[in-house]
Amino acid sequence: MKNYFTSQFAVLNKTNKPLLIKDLKIPKLKSNQVLVKIKYSFICGTQLKEIYGLKGVDKHLPHTLGHEASGYVEDFGNNVSGFKIGDRVVLSWVKKKSNKVSKNPFYLDKKNKKINSGLVSTFSRYAIVSRDRVYKIPKNIPMDIAALLGCALPTGFGIVLKFVKKILTNEYIGIYGVGGVGLMCVIVLKLFGIKNIYAIDKNKKNLKIAKKFGCKSVFDEKKFNKKIIDKKIKRKQIMYNFEMSGNKKMMEMAIKNLSSCGTAVLAGNLKKGDFVKLNPYDLIFGKKIFGFSANDVSLDKNLKYYLNLLKRVNHKKLRNIFKVYEFKNINKAVIEFKKGKIFRPLIKF
Repeated sequence: MKNYFTSQFAVLNKTNKPLLIKDLKIPKLKSNQVLVKIKYSFICGTQLKEIYGLKGVDKHLPHTLGHEASGYVEDFGNNVSGFKIGDRVVLSWVKKKSNKVSKNPFYLDKKNKKINSGLVSTFSRYAIVSRDRVYKIPKNIPMDIAALLGCALPTGFGIVLKFVKKILTNEYIGIYGVGGVGLMCVIVLKLFGIKNIYAIDKNKKNLKIAKKFGCKSVFDEKKFNKKIIDKKIKRKQIMYNFEMSGNKKMMEMAIKNLSSCGTAVLAGNLKKGDFVKLNPYDLIFGKKIFGFSANDVSLDKNLKYYLNLLKRVNHKKLRNIFKVYEFKNINKAVIEFKKGKIFRPLIKF
């Protein structure tokens, strides 16, 4: 590889401002780094929080973004084995259990000003990624579907694998927030034969999609609370609630609307500084509350299993819920996603 070459990146220069599409210099690869030509990248809620400053003061501006993509290996630095040029890969923020991690990469603008990056970034035509965030995939999975393996799928599938051990036919599982991650929860629960799944979301489009993928019942917040009050859904039958929305009120509902021996798992990212209220007697009398990160279930060990599950999902049906944008329209994708006009944007390079 040359000392550097130039490629296009979407850069967060200031919070609450549009991303800047800039030509940046990609430096020579260092140890444990892989250069990937990006094919597809999803935008998820985490990026919205970064762009709109909801994760607190951003100390790393300006920087690149994105953590869920598919692409092809273009080159690699020293100490990288197991990859060859042209390999089809998925990029993920979910890390392998390895001590072979690169230093944070960076890029240079035309004035040689440093643009920061994390160990994985995907809003660009090419990206330097730490080898522990790069996963080889087989040729029989489409690249757009494969990009889900970067975040939404290992989080949604992983939370079910970790916590759902046994459920009776009359018991319920609730999904609070059926965006990308929540929908993956619904899909894998249905694959496991679980029928009594309900979903809560403020976005009616998301609820319609959840219903199409197998939710028995879908509600907005007010309608669900009314159902609980009317006892049409009994709390004692709700054994699991998975909270994916990152909304304070929804988190509190996920804990409250649960059997006294049920389990609430919180996986959504709250706005920095927000806290949820908790009745300690819920815990004293048997409720269990856990946090979950996709890093809690190994993507590396479960990748083949996830791929086999994906084969059982209708790919055409999945594609129908994602809107594809050209890279030049990434800011339009961000705005429409934030306004809830689309389920989840997929950037094509």
